[in-house]
Amino acid sequence: MKSIIFKERKILKDIFLTVGIITGFIFIVAFSSLYVSDAIKNNNACGCVIPIPWMILILSSLGIFVGSIAYYTIASKYIKEKKAINKDINYTLNFLDNNEKQVIKSLIENKEGISQSQIEKATGLHKVKVHRIINKLLQKDIIEKHSNGKTNKIVLKQELKEIFT
Repeated sequence: MKSIIFKERKILKDIFLTVGIITGFIFIVAFSSLYVSDAIKNNNACGCVIPIPWMILILSSLGIFVGSIAYYTIASKYIKEKKAINKDINYTLNFLDNNEKQVIKSLIENKEGISQSQIEKATGLHKVKVHRIINKLLQKDIIEKHSNGKTNKIVLKQELKEIFT
C-alpha cells in the first residue's frame, strides 16, 4: 500500500514539473510576442535589439529544447524505475528453480491468471511436471489455485502481483 502511495506522489511530482516547464515556456513566448508586437506598433520592427526573424528562430529552438528537456527528465526517471523493477523481479526469482521461474514468468505475463494447460503451452513442460510445480508453489504460498469448472485457474498471490506488476 505504501509503495502505491509513493508511486502516485512521484507521478504527481512529475506532472507538476512538466506543467511548470511548459508554463515557463509559455510565459517566455508571451513576453517575447508582446515585445515583438510593441516593436511593430512603434514602427521599430527592424530596429529591435533582436530582429523579428531571429526572434521566431530563437523561440522555435527554445520550444524544441524545452520539450526535449521535459521529455528527457520524465522518461529517464521511468526508464530507471522500470530497470530497477526488472532487476528486483529477476533477483526475487533467483530463489526458485528454473522450472518454477518459467511458471511464475508466465503468471506475471498473464496478470489475471491462466489455466494449467496454458502454463504447459507457455513453458513447454509436461502436464505432470506443471502439476508438481504448482503444488510446490502452493506450499510456498506463492500462488493460488481456483477451480474453474474442470480446469484450475492459477494466479499469483495479491501481494506478489503488486510487486511484479
